[in-house]
Amino acid sequence: MEIIEILKSLEPKKALAFGIGGGGDIVSTIPVANFLSHFGFETLHGTVVWDRIVVDPKPGPRCLDELVNFQRINETVGIANENTRTVDGVNPNLARAAKHLGRVVALDLTKNVGALSEGIRDFVEREGISLVIGVDAGGDAISVGFESGVRSPLADAICVAALKKIGGIIAVTGFGSDGELRIEELLLNISCIMKNGGFLGCSSLSRRDYEEMRKIVKDVTTEASLIPLMAFEGEFGLKKLRKGRSALVTPLSTLIFYFKAESVFEINRAAKIVERAKNFEEANSLLHAEGILTEYDFERAVSGEL
Repeated sequence: MEIIEILKSLEPKKALAFGIGGGGDIVSTIPVANFLSHFGFETLHGTVVWDRIVVDPKPGPRCLDELVNFQRINETVGIANENTRTVDGVNPNLARAAKHLGRVVALDLTKNVGALSEGIRDFVEREGISLVIGVDAGGDAISVGFESGVRSPLADAICVAALKKIGGIIAVTGFGSDGELRIEELLLNISCIMKNGGFLGCSSLSRRDYEEMRKIVKDVTTEASLIPLMAFEGEFGLKKLRKGRSALVTPLSTLIFYFKAESVFEINRAAKIVERAKNFEEANSLLHAEGILTEYDFERAVSGEL
């Protein structure tokens, strides 16, 4: 597998794996980090500072200025710990995860793609990191953006565009566990990425991954990262999710797919759209102009802001 050759060749053996679709995706960085450990990598875990409204009632992502008890690295990157909170007292998923993972890298999506990519680049240079992997639980990161079931394209699109700029990797776990892309859509999009030479290989959930993830989900709120655990336990069939969606639990749910971020960007129209936005609000508006609704729209509607 190409991913194995990449991991063998990189120096120094230090990586950043961060959840790109929301705060709960940090759970799915665990099997990625454990896979990297077989090649001698020390991996820092991270996630975007954006939790679903069941965790944080404020719609949209939080900027770093809205956090307390954390270490700011630059404009878009900080280091959170288990005592990190929002200024209005919310205990975000990144702080809950820090109870299990130690320091957690917090990524601010409120600026723009360029600011995010430069913030990550600055951080990895300071830390001596040779590999950056964005982890998406479910698979909408490899959507085109116009599929009928896609409900949360915005965070993924911003991160895909940023990772493309720094030569990162996209890891997809759960194989449709967010209930957004149909299985045939996932397969089609993976085929398109393969055609572009962007498929790097797969790993799968191990017993160690399962046990560590089971512990962390007692504190971290997630749905998409739970599906692989159910599959590992031998469950099979449809599982009801929030917002009326459902996800199919199958053995495929235990696989982790690795792709070149630049190849994912080539098929992800939403990522191409948000790349030119000056800030988060404009990114959302640009998607609207193309007929794409986002997770931010849903959160604003539920909270009464629309």
